[in-house]
Amino acid sequence: MKKREAIEKMIKNSLKMNKPLIGVAVGSGLFAKQAIKGGADFLLALSAGRFRSAGIPSIGCMMPFGNSNDMVFDFSDREILPRLKDKAVICGICATDPNYTHEELLQKVLRSGFSGVNNFPTIGLIDGQFREWLEESGLGYQQEVDFMQKAVEANLFTIAFVFNEEQARAMAKVGVDVICAHFGWTRGGEKAGKVFSTINECLEMAELIFTAVDQINAKIFKMIYGGPINTPEDAYFFYKNTQTIGYIGGSSFERIPTELAILETTDKFKNYYKLKQENKHLKKELLKKRGFDEIVGQSLLMQNMYELINKVADKDVNVLVQGESGTGKELVVKALHSNSKRYLGPLIKVNCAALPPNLLESELFGHEKGAFTGADKRRLGKFELANHGTLFLDEIGEMDLDLQAKVLRIIQQREFERVGGEKTIFVDVRIVCATNVDLKEAVEKNLFREDLYYRLNVVDINTPPLRNHPEDIPLLCNRFLEEFKIKYQLEEKRLAPETMAFLMEYAWPGNVRQLKHILERAVILSDGDYIRRDDIPIGILAASKNQDMGLLSEREVPRILATSKSQLESNYISEILKECHWNRTETAKKIGISRRTLYNKIAKYELEPEPKTLV
Repeated sequence: MKKREAIEKMIKNSLKMNKPLIGVAVGSGLFAKQAIKGGADFLLALSAGRFRSAGIPSIGCMMPFGNSNDMVFDFSDREILPRLKDKAVICGICATDPNYTHEELLQKVLRSGFSGVNNFPTIGLIDGQFREWLEESGLGYQQEVDFMQKAVEANLFTIAFVFNEEQARAMAKVGVDVICAHFGWTRGGEKAGKVFSTINECLEMAELIFTAVDQINAKIFKMIYGGPINTPEDAYFFYKNTQTIGYIGGSSFERIPTELAILETTDKFKNYYKLKQENKHLKKELLKKRGFDEIVGQSLLMQNMYELINKVADKDVNVLVQGESGTGKELVVKALHSNSKRYLGPLIKVNCAALPPNLLESELFGHEKGAFTGADKRRLGKFELANHGTLFLDEIGEMDLDLQAKVLRIIQQREFERVGGEKTIFVDVRIVCATNVDLKEAVEKNLFREDLYYRLNVVDINTPPLRNHPEDIPLLCNRFLEEFKIKYQLEEKRLAPETMAFLMEYAWPGNVRQLKHILERAVILSDGDYIRRDDIPIGILAASKNQDMGLLSEREVPRILATSKSQLESNYISEILKECHWNRTETAKKIGISRRTLYNKIAKYELEPEPKTLV
């Protein structure tokens, strides 16, 4: 297939895919290669590009520094054509060159392997008295029209720069392939020619030029170049409002991005060290504040908790975080660590209820190779991994008594040995614990060591149950709805007023975790923009804490509330068990409690799976 036909096919394919045609005017092999990699459909090898690559404004190509055509042939033959043999490269030809006839120029174009020609440097960029002299001397725009006509006859692909309707009609009559409305030197950057035309003025100019072309041949492709257009947004404006099929650019692709890149890169090398030092303090403050943004609540109870966290976070004391399941104990621990002196160190979490005592000991202290069956290599424990940081012992109330004694030794002496090892290891670790068990009661029942309790409980932070601060429920709901919108890529959903009223009246035995679970389910299953009361699971609706309360006496209310709480918890656990098909591990994970706690709850409420019906 001939080169001209190949380019025309490429243009039509691009139009079918609804993509604009992009031409890049270049003056070096490097820029040419990068433009093609970036997706350019074709290249224009122009003398202006050579000047730009040397740091000289494009307008330098109009000065008598050398022969423009020889310059283009030289850098194209050496740098562009050998590297981009299969790409469409258009040669910018000065048609008024006194050293060559038009036929000689076309022969050089064909021998070099160019796909087509473009009239550049063009007389259209010259005005005033000098332009008049050139026209009178026979070196005017008609020379460019004549050259392009001969290029069409030679079956070269032709792109004609035009500046007004008259030039557009003349180029259309000789049958060029593309007429490009040229808006002058590209605006922007450090070095640019003065541009008088605005975007709207250029739009009017393009419409006049394209209308003139249609009067001659409506099948000619139409493009735009330069002027105030130097961003994709500027070009898009023309795609929408004119017949243009694409944009040709030089400075907008080469000079302006290069100037900015060199400026920014040099500035970074020069000031990086200074900025690094200045940002150390700011970065430290930002890191320290991280953690509080995950805790939601503005009630007095939550404000008091924030104040306590702030007071103890940077004090290197052990903290015990207590509260019901789902109240955000882990978030409090993260805030404590992020705002402590150890914020650059690790935060290591261990769930004490997730492993049996022998495995938990290895998890905490590590083990030596061969310490027990399966110990095929040394393993570092969580205490070592948390050195100079924070160790978070979750569900500490579930820890075995014998293991509690070993933890007490580390707290007192800051030393331990790995399982199966003899070497004593010293660590510097802050311990933060969390539990939903009443440790004081566990101490009284000899289920938890009293000396360890007082070592861990230097400061006690209690996370309040959601039923004690319902005024924070709207904030929590908004936070969760935004999170689910992003997570599931859904349209924004809101809570209907009656739904919000119900949520604020409900007792929430599962606390914030339960609220989040219910909302997540409602967001996924609800239809429309609003979550209605009917979108909340029936089991939860039936357990409203205000149900039938109006018929009770004041003395009966406390008793019924206590009974309702147990019933609520029983209904909630039963519902999640059914959802998880009585998979205890999955249920415990979804509710946010340990398997041991779940088994205790199942026994307490005498929950059993429904018997399967035999068919």
